[in-house]
Amino acid sequence: MRHLYLIAALFAANAAFCADKSAQFYFVDVGHGNATFVVSPSGETMLIDVGTTRAANRVYEFMQQNGIKKIDYLFITHFEEDHMGGAAPLSEKVPILNWVDHGESVTYGKSDEWWKGRRQPWFRPGAGEEDNARFDRYKAARAKGHHIVVKPGDRVPIKGVDAIVVIGGGKVLPSPLKGAGQPNAACAQTQPRIEDDAEDGQSLGILVSVGKFRFINLGDTDWNPSYRLFCPNNLVGQVDVYLMTHHAQSFAKNYGDKLQPVPGGPDQKLYYWSLSCCSPAEVWGLHPKVAMLSMGAEGHRAGDDESMKTVEKSPGLEGLWMTEKINSGGEAGHNPPDDFIANIGGARSEKVPGLKMVAHPDGKFEITNMRNGFSKSYPTK
Repeated sequence: MRHLYLIAALFAANAAFCADKSAQFYFVDVGHGNATFVVSPSGETMLIDVGTTRAANRVYEFMQQNGIKKIDYLFITHFEEDHMGGAAPLSEKVPILNWVDHGESVTYGKSDEWWKGRRQPWFRPGAGEEDNARFDRYKAARAKGHHIVVKPGDRVPIKGVDAIVVIGGGKVLPSPLKGAGQPNAACAQTQPRIEDDAEDGQSLGILVSVGKFRFINLGDTDWNPSYRLFCPNNLVGQVDVYLMTHHAQSFAKNYGDKLQPVPGGPDQKLYYWSLSCCSPAEVWGLHPKVAMLSMGAEGHRAGDDESMKTVEKSPGLEGLWMTEKINSGGEAGHNPPDDFIANIGGARSEKVPGLKMVAHPDGKFEITNMRNGFSKSYPTK
């Protein structure tokens, strides 16, 4: 009889496990950069961006500490160091089965003069060669796995969640997602600027849904591509959790006034203003319950805090969480209480700091600070 009770208990536990369609999300503190794990109910894993070259060991340690053995889908939003630099070295440590990106880098082969025209405030000689070498390393690693090029409207075939690309290559969804497509009132406060022809403007954005729960990551999408996604109609709809686009980068309209014209380059007076993210149309249109910010302690030392203010004023926002406490730059002064921050500084801990989120099909979700165990639950929207 005791054996029958044991078998029944095991059967019940297994049935409960199978019935649990929740997904786990991990936001890893990689300093200046992004690295977000999605572990689906099927057990498959997607990593959205991987951080810098230096962050590869940190991501690997995080995987070891949290039982993540492989990456079924590595989703790279765009080809910049803080989003894809760690991909090649990480691939030498763990299996990466599928590499998902927008194809080829639009900055590959560009001269230093071209780079100066688009990164004048922080330009350094050799930027072009450095960018080429980084992408060459990435392509060599990518060639060892299965390469998938995606565009808006495509889905990443990870089992157990719905992962749809909503923006990429400067283009947006060909038609609104189900339930979306309504006029966006916040477009009245969001006017087009000028185009960015570097990799930020090519960023892929992905919406991951677990039943009623919705999470969005738009990479480093800047002003104009975002405007096309949310204006005049919101093609995405509302979400529960919003990873703040481009680490909340924002520039004032007069930021470029002090810069020198660069022959053949974009208008220096307006270009950096156009690299800003997190417009009212984007943030207020998405109407998130929670905003996540993945950023290093130094923040964006160039720029202002307009993006942070836009997020904080977002209707219905209930919480702001951060991977790292910010002590300078445009994001400084907007830190939430320490319980909502994975890394608050001080001596480096043995465990890699991060935030864990469990998303349920009914729309409920919980976020836990892996540093101290602090947790907060958010009911169905």
